[in-house]
Amino acid sequence: MDEEIHIGNHVLRFEQEDLLVMVFRGDVEDGEMSAIFRVHDERLLALGRIFVLADVRQATAMSRMAKGEGLGRPKPLPPHVVAVVGAPYSIRVLIELIARATKLLTGGATTLRFFETIAEARAYLEECQRSWTPSVPPPA
Repeated sequence: MDEEIHIGNHVLRFEQEDLLVMVFRGDVEDGEMSAIFRVHDERLLALGRIFVLADVRQATAMSRMAKGEGLGRPKPLPPHVVAVVGAPYSIRVLIELIARATKLLTGGATTLRFFETIAEARAYLEECQRSWTPSVPPPA
C-alpha cells in the first residue's frame, strides 16, 4: 500500500490502511503540522482508528506557529495510537503537551508511547492492532 506523502522535509507513508509511518527530518515549519494533521485526521475519521509510528530521531525543532496548528482539528476525534521513536527529553515534553492540548480541544483520546527503537514501536502497534475493539481505547 505504501502511499507516500512529502510535507516539507517530512515523509508520511501508509504501510497499511490504518498504519501511518511519519518520518520527521529537521525543523517542523509553519503550515507543516496542519498538513500532517489533515492527512492523519482524514484517515482516522474515515476508518475510526489509526495507528501511527512517528520517527523523530532526525527532528530538530518546531516553529511557534506549528506548535499551535492542532487547534483547528475536527471534533471529536476517535481514539488513536501513536508510538514515537527516538525522542529526546525536550521533544517528548513538546509531544506530550501537544497531545494533551489536542485531547482537551478535540475530545479525542490519543494513546501515546515512547520507544527507543523502530522494532519496539512496531511490536507495540501490532499488538494494539490485534487487540483493538472500536468501543474500547487501546492498551496504555
